[in-house]
Amino acid sequence: MVLSVQVRHRANCYLLCSLLVFLTFDLSYAVLYTVEFQKRGLPHIHCLVWLVASGSEFSASTIDGFICVEIPDLSIDPLGYVLVDEFMIHGPCGHYNKKCPCMREDKCSKNFPKSFQDETTLDDFGFTIYRRRDDGRHVIKNGVKLDNRNVVPYNLHLLKRYNAHINVEWCNKSNMIKYLFKYVTKGNDRAKVYFEVTAKTTNASPGPQLAPRNEVQEYMDARFLSSCEALWRAFEYDIHFRVPPVERLTVHLPGLNHIRYESGTNLRALLDSPAAKNTMLTGWFEANSKYIEARHLTYCDFPKEWSWDASKQCWRQWTPCAKIGRIYYVHPAAGELYYLCMLLMIVKGATNYADIRTFNNNVYRTFRDACDARGLLEGDNE
Repeated sequence: MVLSVQVRHRANCYLLCSLLVFLTFDLSYAVLYTVEFQKRGLPHIHCLVWLVASGSEFSASTIDGFICVEIPDLSIDPLGYVLVDEFMIHGPCGHYNKKCPCMREDKCSKNFPKSFQDETTLDDFGFTIYRRRDDGRHVIKNGVKLDNRNVVPYNLHLLKRYNAHINVEWCNKSNMIKYLFKYVTKGNDRAKVYFEVTAKTTNASPGPQLAPRNEVQEYMDARFLSSCEALWRAFEYDIHFRVPPVERLTVHLPGLNHIRYESGTNLRALLDSPAAKNTMLTGWFEANSKYIEARHLTYCDFPKEWSWDASKQCWRQWTPCAKIGRIYYVHPAAGELYYLCMLLMIVKGATNYADIRTFNNNVYRTFRDACDARGLLEGDNE
């Protein structure tokens, strides 16, 4: 189960990031967040939280335990009622306020107000429809009565702790997680603006070959750094954060590994040196050859119990942790290298490339043939 948490600027963002990881979700398995400084220079956090669950099946009760889209009862929880009223109500928009920023072609681009819903379900596309009961509770915004249909999904514990707009969603589909990963790692917003002189001006050119100085253009080309972002970077707060750590694993075909060298290096001596031939992948082969206790792990699972020593270019055994191994992306058009990556996901204890191509005591000629024998590829008769 994956939760998407978005925090607006009113929260103490650095404190929230730290506590969110270690305190808020005791059942968290992994956390990824990034801090984005919006156009006004105010911090905005996008965070993904993976929760440890007993199963991957849909459970409305589990979602309702984390996410709520209803207005609390004023007599039972007055603080929750006030916070939802201040931070988690969308609108009014629609015909009540056609100038609202969310309006596109005379309707709300966020599809508010939502419909009443007696219980949490999934729609035909797999998206979550949260429980929004018609319980008669409402708040007044700009003279308009708004009920549960205008509530943005939130977590009451986070809302009371940080007194800020914190939108919490359940990510139920892999493509949604892929989209959020892309979103949380995007770069700075940039706009290209062109100014053209259409009338006579006193800003004359200093010479026939030189354009007049355009101070406005120079300002627009410069990167704006707000006081918020400047302080954030001056105090070295994290812009990106992830738990658990990820070990990037190199992959290459025999004798085709990348080698880095400085200008003026003797290339012949470099190619003959052992350092040029030792990589993470060959080090995995060597560790499997020397240590029996290493052979129960695939290449991707190896960082869970072994650590790569870059200075000595070898794997060292260490205390098991939640470290994740990830092979560098290889495009399917890469051919044999792509099929090698597929096999490294499932093969354990290989001591050389031939072991990877082996299945049922048969050593196949290519990695593609080995994938085909293991049933990892679709045939023409599919």
